[in-house]
Formats: sequence, C-alpha cells, structure tokens
Amino acid sequence: MGVPALGLIERVRIGEHAVTLAFPSLQDDGSLRASSDYRGKPLPEQIAQVAEGRRWGYRSIDHLYYVSYASASLLLDPQEAKPDSPEFGALSKAYFGWFRIVQEWASAWSGQPLGNFDVSHESALHLPARGGYLSASPVQTRTIFIGARPLSRAELIGALRHASRGEQLPVEHRLLLSAHDAQSGGDLRKAVIDAATATEVALGSYVADHLRGRGLKSDFIEEVIEDVNGIANLHKLCTHLGGDPKVSQKRLGQELANVRNRAAHRGALPTPEEATTARGHAQTIVRALRPIPEA
Repeated sequence: MGVPALGLIERVRIGEHAVTLAFPSLQDDGSLRASSDYRGKPLPEQIAQVAEGRRWGYRSIDHLYYVSYASASLLLDPQEAKPDSPEFGALSKAYFGWFRIVQEWASAWSGQPLGNFDVSHESALHLPARGGYLSASPVQTRTIFIGARPLSRAELIGALRHASRGEQLPVEHRLLLSAHDAQSGGDLRKAVIDAATATEVALGSYVADHLRGRGLKSDFIEEVIEDVNGIANLHKLCTHLGGDPKVSQKRLGQELANVRNRAAHRGALPTPEEATTARGHAQTIVRALRPIPEA
C-alpha cells in the first residue's frame, strides 16, 4: 500500500462484530510499527510479540509498503473467550469471507494478481486471552500484499467498506482476476475460458442495461441475450446499441472466441501468447463497458 494509507484507523463490520482496525504506521527509521491500540494504549503483550516476531511489514520501494499485520479491537464475551466458543468460531469463519472481498477489490484496483498473495498456514486472527492468546487457523489463508502499484488510502478504505457490507467485486472483474491468476499459475486453458466469460458478461450486461433503459421487461431482455449465439454476435448487438468495446469483432472472434472454443470444446491448450492476447482483449472490453467502480 502507499504511504498515505499507513496508519489508517477504520471501523468495519466482520460478521456480527463491529471491529476497529488500526494499520501500522511509518516510523522515523522507515520501519512499520503499531505500538498502540486505537485508544492510544499499548497492545496486549501477547499480541505485540506475535507481530513483532514476524514484522508488521516492510518497504519494497519508495512509497510502496507490504503490510503483514493490522491490530483489531472488538468486544467478545469474556466467558466465551476460548478456542472452541461459538462466538469466536463465528468470528473466525466470517473473517475469511470478509477478507476475501477486501483482497479482490484491492487486487482489482492495484493490478496485483490474486495468485501473488502470500500463501501460508499460519493463523490470521490472534486475540488476547487469559494465559496467552487465541488463534484462528484456516486450512489456507493469504496475507494482503499489494505490489503492482501502491494501494491508496481511499482504495484501502473502499475495500474495507465493501467487505463490511458484503459487496463483492462485480463478477466480470472477478473473472478477470481469475483469468490472471490462472495464467500466473500456468493454467492457460482456464485463463482463456475465464477471460471469454468475463467478456460475455460485460457485453451482455451492457446490452441488458441499454434495453432496460428503453423500458423493456427483464424477462424479454433475458430471452434476447440467450438467443444471441456467441461472443461475436453479442459484440455486434452491443455496437448496434451504441456500445464501444474498443476491440474489433474480427479480432475478438479470432483471438479470444476461437481460442476459448478450442480450449473448452476440444481440450486444446492455448499458447502463452494466445492466453495473454485473449486476457488483454477481455480486460479492454470489460473496462470499456463495465469500468470498475472508483474507491
């Protein structure tokens, strides 16, 4: 994240719990540290030791910091503050779904592929308790590393607030992330299939919104879109209605639709160059017709 996002204190909602998050702040020596809670009081010793042993985060390049931990303040029933309590279990379960939404919005705004998030089996929640601290350990969790460009303060706040309201990233943008993630992991077939699906969603959504604006009923609109055969015809209908996908119908057909069809229906493996071109066309069309909401 960028320097202006460091030190942010934001109230969020994770499941049924109101939580105040405090991100580490930048010290004079260039290190990151969260030496106090949101009230200005020192963190409980057990929690401070957990983060200090692994560092709150570090600087990558000028104005870009990788943040590994943030402190959280919330209320839990002291009688239920134990690992097997329903309350703590519910918080733990809600946290990972909440944080996934944060990740997706942050990744879409920053350009960082989800596959580049650090994968670990370490606990993600550490809460003070009598004689130690409680930990919530998932099968797999990812730390929020934003590196393609610094995440701004407004984008960090936006990601947190979207997650608190349960507002996922629009599906076409999630599919773009999935396509990028797949290609980064070497699954070129999935990359082009997800890229093509993102394109279809963006084109279909544009057509539906335009027809809805003309007062047509939703059932009729759905039938119209279902009757359109293939991405190329969706592109044609979109442009006929005034849309500008920024990619020609010919290139879309040859370099995305045909590649997807061979991968999906014949099991053909796209080349890295074909996958990159297909993803590029999908990203151009999605951003032209369904731009990601600003923070």
